[in-house]
Amino acid sequence: MSDSATTYSGDVTLTGSLDAPIEIRNPDDVFIQIDGVDGDLIASNPENVFTHHPIGETTPEVDVETTVRGDLEDGYVQNGGVAGDLVVTDAEDVFVPAHATGTFSIGGAENAYSASDIDVPTDGQAYDSTTTGWRQSDAVEDPDTGAYVTGAHHTVDIDQAVNDIDVYVVGYGHEVTITGRDAAVNVVILGYENTVQVGPRLSVGNQTTTGFDNEIIDDPYPVEDLIETTKDEAFDAAGFGRSKVTYQVPATEEQWCQNCGAAADAVIERHQLDAWFLFGRPIKVYGKSMNPAMECEHCSMNTVATELSEAERKNLLG
Repeated sequence: MSDSATTYSGDVTLTGSLDAPIEIRNPDDVFIQIDGVDGDLIASNPENVFTHHPIGETTPEVDVETTVRGDLEDGYVQNGGVAGDLVVTDAEDVFVPAHATGTFSIGGAENAYSASDIDVPTDGQAYDSTTTGWRQSDAVEDPDTGAYVTGAHHTVDIDQAVNDIDVYVVGYGHEVTITGRDAAVNVVILGYENTVQVGPRLSVGNQTTTGFDNEIIDDPYPVEDLIETTKDEAFDAAGFGRSKVTYQVPATEEQWCQNCGAAADAVIERHQLDAWFLFGRPIKVYGKSMNPAMECEHCSMNTVATELSEAERKNLLG
């Protein structure tokens, strides 16, 4: 089989137009997308490999049809980008997500960061947001499925999530922020120096990080959302004379709710006070709570969905 060489400068993206088998020679980093390689994938002499695809035990020989070379920077293999085998030679970093190829083998890697049996959608086109490349950005509201990020230094904002979603981050230097309510986020990271921040009214259902210096930030539930009346508000409303007031304060030392027994981010104490007030200050106390009741975000009646969609707001307003 003859070998035709294609010379490039800068980034190169394989979209399915080149004859396979293909070799990419001496790129900086190579990012493979889900279902990017129809045949087998071989990483030969890379510095680092980050993969969620099972690694084969042997490295097969490939008779290359097309060689991509030149003054290459990064290489990207889109969904269906190689209709056959692909050989990546002498790359710095190679990123191979789950469901990316047939058989994947590595020869001569300095470091390999790997995990298998990753639970992410197998269709890379099914995500609400899909970004690929260098320094991309996107914003999604009311997502159904989630986000899939491939490359380096992307910024993705996901707002008003009310359905369970998947966030699959591949590469390095990405920042993904998710806000919403009453939904679980499955976070999967492959690469390094990536950050995914999940808002306080969401839960991290599952989390998998493969690589190094990755961070998943699960914001705690804000205790202020559970407080219906603060102590100052209750005393101010008491005015002048004898009055019975009820107020809530944060139980900052508590990590478990004594009311429902759950581990909680936010726990409050519900206090009662019977006193004679002068200008909002208790002058004489007749009775007060000695063992105040506790509540948390799991059992409090004041746990509310504060982030409503536009349709929900319209329904509430009639």
